[in-house]
This record gives sequence, structure tokens and C-alpha cells, in this order.
Amino acid sequence: MQPFPWELDQMPDQHGRTVVVTGATGGLGLVVATRLAAAGARVVAGVRDLDKAARVLPVGDGLEARLVDTASVASVTAFAQGLADDGVVVDALVNNAGVSAARFALGVDGVERTWATNVVGPAVLADAMLPVLGGPAPRVVLVGSNLSQRTSRVPDLDAVNRAAGYRQFATYTDSKTAAAALAVDLGLRLRASGSPVRSAIAHPGIAATGMNGQAETALARVAGRIARLAARTAEDGARSTLWAATADDVPEGVFVGPALRRGDRRLHPALVAGAAADPAFRARVRAFVSEIRVHPGV
Repeated sequence: MQPFPWELDQMPDQHGRTVVVTGATGGLGLVVATRLAAAGARVVAGVRDLDKAARVLPVGDGLEARLVDTASVASVTAFAQGLADDGVVVDALVNNAGVSAARFALGVDGVERTWATNVVGPAVLADAMLPVLGGPAPRVVLVGSNLSQRTSRVPDLDAVNRAAGYRQFATYTDSKTAAAALAVDLGLRLRASGSPVRSAIAHPGIAATGMNGQAETALARVAGRIARLAARTAEDGARSTLWAATADDVPEGVFVGPALRRGDRRLHPALVAGAAADPAFRARVRAFVSEIRVHPGV
């Protein structure tokens, strides 16, 4: 695919579609959820804080909030089961929730918080929601990071839970590489099973969201301020995710997002690169997540 122009006013009417968006109370997720609802979609916002959701989301205008913590296997599993129990048919899942933890800490399942939120939770949620994904063009959209496209680093899965030598930026980049690998893996598994569900990856470029403020050191905070100066707005950064969630035909095995140069308004598809393109690495990440799903908290 070649770069192509796409603006928010090109989004098709969304009446009759149901979309789940995680991490919907701020940044890109808030834009994606509210834009989809404004276009007529029923939006289920997956949030960690229902009080905050009531403050920032236009709940009731085609938009509802449900509790989910993407850093918890039990929480994402219960969230998906709740949708199934209520008979909700979901056209698209947007796995948007993400974090860049400033300091090392283990989550409820015994996994480092960045990996728990960015890798394990979205993968388990996608699998758990497959039974409720339907409609004419069902899909799972991962909000990835172009950082994973620009590094040759292969994440060391054996080091994920080691506190020694923890580095915020490297951990975040590694987690997004692993998440992209699982998105590709999901697409391949779906094709092999004959499922109509597609697995797409969108990235926002450098977007002015709260993620840029999750800095660990003075140098990182300075870098974050510089990044914000060069960043696109959250509305601009959300374009690629909204395209991936609503376009008639979305490609698999590619990243779709804006160029670094803000003057370039096109979306640029690129084949998934780096470790995420390696079948052996994808298999290791799949095994890593499967072990946690079977034995959470161990």
C-alpha cells in the first residue's frame, strides 16, 4: 500500500456498530471513543476508574463505561465475559490502554507493570473477546508504537521481571515490540482458523498525550518536553486508529500511522519490522503470555 490521505471527516457513519475502546478516559483513547460515539457507534469504554469516566466521557450519548484493568488477567477475562453475558456483539476492539512505568514494580499477576498492561492484558483480552466479535467486518486494533519499527533490539523475555537494570524507555519499547508480535500472531492464527476477524496495528506517531509525561529521570523529562513540542495533537494522532477501526478493508501484518513530519497529513502503511516480524520471537511471546494466563500471580 502507498501512503494515503485520511482525515477525521472521512470516517464513515458508525450507526449500527459497537466498538470497545480501552484506556478511554484520556489521550488517544478519549478521542477515539468520543469520535466514534459522535459518528453513531455504540461505544463501550473500558476504564480503570468509573468516576473519572463519568467526568470526562459523554456517558449516555451512545457511550457507556465498564470497569477493566488491562494489567490484570482476571479483570480482562471478566470484562469479556460480561459483554458475552449481556449479549453484546462487538464489531471492533481497540486495544489502546498503555503505560510506561517510571519505576519497576510487579502487577497483580506477578508481571512487570509495563508488560502486564501493554502486552499480557491486550493479548488475553483479544482472545477472550473473540466469541463476541461479529458484524460484517470484525476486527481487533492494537494501538502500537513506531518505536518497535525503528529498533533492532530483541526483547529478552527472561529479563522482564528483573528489577536490576530496569530502564523505562527500553522496557516500553520492548513491550510495544512484543505487543506488535502478538498482533501479527493473532492475525495469522485467525486466518488459519478461517475466522473473519482481522488483526490490525495502528500507531499515532509522536502524539501529545499523558504518555510523554511518564518520565523517570530529569533527562527523560527534558526529552519528553522536546517530544511534546514536535508532537501531533491527540486528535491528529488518533486518525490512524480511527481509520483502522472503521475502514472497509484493513491490512494485516502492517503498521499504519502518520509520518514524523507533521506537515505530511497522509497515513503510511509499512510492513511490520524487527523482532515482531520473526516467527520464532512471536512464538516465544505467545508462550510467555500463555503461561501467565494459565498461572496468573505465580
